Amino acid sequence: MTSSNSRVQATGHELAVTGLLSRRSFTISRATALLGLSLLALTTAWSGATSWYILRKDDLAARLISRETSRQYAYEDRIAALRADVDRLASRALLDQDGVEARVGEIAMRQAELESRQSLVNAVAESLQSAGIGVSQAAKNPLRQRMIKPEEPVRASGVTSFAPFASGKPTPAPETLPLRGAGERSAPWQSGEIEEPVPPAKRVAEALIQLDQSIERSSATQLAALREIDKTLGDTQKTLRSALAETRLDTDKLAVATPAPKGVGGPLVPVNLDASAGPFEATLSSLQPRIATVFRLRSLVEQLPIRRPLAGELELSSNYGYRADPFTRGAALHTGMDLRAEHGAPIRATGPGKVVTAEYSGGYGNMVEIEHAGGITTRYAHMSAILVSEGQAVAAGTLIGRVGSTGRSTGPHLHYETRIDGDPADPNRFLRAGDKLAGQL
Repeated sequence: MTSSNSRVQATGHELAVTGLLSRRSFTISRATALLGLSLLALTTAWSGATSWYILRKDDLAARLISRETSRQYAYEDRIAALRADVDRLASRALLDQDGVEARVGEIAMRQAELESRQSLVNAVAESLQSAGIGVSQAAKNPLRQRMIKPEEPVRASGVTSFAPFASGKPTPAPETLPLRGAGERSAPWQSGEIEEPVPPAKRVAEALIQLDQSIERSSATQLAALREIDKTLGDTQKTLRSALAETRLDTDKLAVATPAPKGVGGPLVPVNLDASAGPFEATLSSLQPRIATVFRLRSLVEQLPIRRPLAGELELSSNYGYRADPFTRGAALHTGMDLRAEHGAPIRATGPGKVVTAEYSGGYGNMVEIEHAGGITTRYAHMSAILVSEGQAVAAGTLIGRVGSTGRSTGPHLHYETRIDGDPADPNRFLRAGDKLAGQL
């Protein structure tokens, strides 16, 4: 019973407490409604702000990522463009190098051709000079223009190239490029604008142009030398023909072979010239027959007795032809010419030949007779002394005797005569020919 009462009391107490709590709960909820709403609003605002911040932060991050990605793409594009520029510049440098090497090869070939032509010009000039025919100094001297040497490097756009047949390994361009203005600080101060440096490619192009122009000038000089030689040969040919015309000899019948110089020889390797190849070849080709003609005429002249037998001016005391004989005073044929001179004056051979007579010969007195080419002979009479012997070969200008008055003579003088195939001929014809060639023999 007691326990039942205790449970009833406890139950009543709980109901009382529950009622009390219900009344209090209702009162707290109204009081705190506004606070709860405020907290709810704040929480909502905070949540919204947080959400907005998070969303905003994600948008900024996305923008930053997008911007950095764009920059990266732009940087990569720029690197690709720079690489393309480098490749293009490298390709252009290689093309410039190939172009420079091609130009250098062409100039080297032209230089070799120029030197070959100069050797021909020198050969012609030396042959004419050895024959006593004057040539210009330009034709005698070899080329002195500076040409490209095989070992000379040629730089184009910073790339080193070498001329054909270069020896050795090419040296690379320096890895460290000079700083701008580094070379200018060491130079003294100057007023005015600073001259911009010339690019290497332009310098190479200008150097090649100068070499090209130098070769052109040298080629023109060679052609001018050949034309001057041609003119000299023409003048010499006219002079020789005019001199031979004075002798009244048939040059075709004489046909004296040109003596070959001593101590030379070798296999015959003729030079074939194509006259249609250019003006140089055409001029040199036209020179060949004229050179042969001049050499033949000069050989004829050199074999003839056209020099003077006495030194200095000749003093004629009696000419060739009919005259009054100095002893009989009657008409007589004078087969030579008398040249007055001092007793003992030297007498020299007027041309090359062979002594056929060297003795006392009647009215000639002491006489020397020399046989020349083409059936021509010369006689030197009334000598006081004979200085050569029979059979002796003499050259033009050889001392053969001295002036005297032996034989049929009235005083010291030289009786000089020329004969063609044994018949007397006027010596003046030959002496006049020699006067026309004075200084050329």
